[in-house]
Amino acid sequence: MRGRKVAINEEQVLRFLESLFEEDLHAKRVLSLAHATLGVVHAASLSVHAIGQALAWARGGVQKHGIKQVDRLLSNDAVDVWKLAASWV
Repeated sequence: MRGRKVAINEEQVLRFLESLFEEDLHAKRVLSLAHATLGVVHAASLSVHAIGQALAWARGGVQKHGIKQVDRLLSNDAVDVWKLAASWV
């Protein structure tokens, strides 16, 4: 975490999402989803830009890389939210 104090951290989010999706998604996709979820939790808005900035803040990274990571996840056709919804409920 590079010394940042956050309410919920990357490891907690990742463990939770792995328990939901480990059989449905590749490990790298689960990691990307965990990063985006961490950004959403810490974002002031649900825009790609705000989520990416919040992700970078929570992980102690560079804003432009966080924004790019979230943008790529949302444009990935292999991540079908409706197919994964059954695991959430």
